[in-house]
Amino acid sequence: MTRKELNLAIFEGTAKSVLWQPRLETWISHHRECGTMPAVFKEMDDLEIYDALGCSVRYAASAGLESYEIREEMVTVEERHPEHTVRIVRTPLGELRTVERVIWKNGRVVNSRIEEFAVKSVEDLKVLTDLINRQQFCANLPAFERAVKKMGSRGEPTIYLSSSGFTDLIKWWSGLENGFYLLYDHPREVEVYLEACERRDERMLDAALQLPCRIFNLGDHATNEFTPPPILKKYLIPRWQRIAERLHKEGRFVHSHWDGNARLILPFLKETNLDGVEALTPAPMGDITIKQIKEAVGDKMVLLDLLPAIDFLENYPLDRLLDFTKEVIDTFAPRLILGISDELPPSGQIKKVEAISELVDKICGLAE
Repeated sequence: MTRKELNLAIFEGTAKSVLWQPRLETWISHHRECGTMPAVFKEMDDLEIYDALGCSVRYAASAGLESYEIREEMVTVEERHPEHTVRIVRTPLGELRTVERVIWKNGRVVNSRIEEFAVKSVEDLKVLTDLINRQQFCANLPAFERAVKKMGSRGEPTIYLSSSGFTDLIKWWSGLENGFYLLYDHPREVEVYLEACERRDERMLDAALQLPCRIFNLGDHATNEFTPPPILKKYLIPRWQRIAERLHKEGRFVHSHWDGNARLILPFLKETNLDGVEALTPAPMGDITIKQIKEAVGDKMVLLDLLPAIDFLENYPLDRLLDFTKEVIDTFAPRLILGISDELPPSGQIKKVEAISELVDKICGLAE
């Protein structure tokens, strides 16, 4: 089978082997920008590097679903300063101001983080709700087809859909602590915001289903801290069930991104009706074991990744990584798309990726 055929067969439940599909883009871009790319890869583009390593690609064709905003009476301003950027959005309901700290090294930005979140009050939340109501989507079939053609047989296309409204609030707009204060102090206003996110989801799905894509990802970043069981059951699981039902009716598949600590929320996976879960992070990097994951998913769900990123660092032995990889394959094959939870870090050792390729080839044969 080709890597593309095996990718889809795993979701369809007809596969007899596993797919090795690590996410290498962060490692590739870092070494290319820093001039530290190993000589063997220097003249290759991203896809050629994947080919040389014998790896499948997950998101090379995540194109064709485009978003835009109803910008009537809306103004966006960006102020760039040496060490930070200020982004201001104004609508008739008010103003949102986000401050992002920017880290420079050798004339390029090497890192950035939100230093001041925009949503600090219930009034700010109303402005955010207005922004969500303005968000629209359209399908760009030619863009999707171009990306699919370029990706070739390296994997089945997967398109990103949005995170949940709740985790978006935490990640991009309010931060964790203030997000929970808002929910406690102003539950009705938070739920109005989340209802707007649900309507946005429907608009997004309307557009996404115009594309002949079979697999979709929800970048939720569910964790014990972001989405503890009460939050998960009230706000996340109903969303996953609703989206999964609509996609399943159209013959599509959907998985969600769960990374970090997940021991408290893991028992609820089967209730989600998702086809798979991406980036669960086993101990010692996360707080869950292979046995606990197996108990949670059984033989029904597709597992994506599972190899902790820290095991690809220089100070972790290769033998340990290979032994763990064998355990993962023995436990979850053939409902397994093996990868790194969730990406190979810039300081990761590419030779360990090659070693996993050799191991997978020895156990079940690498897909072409």
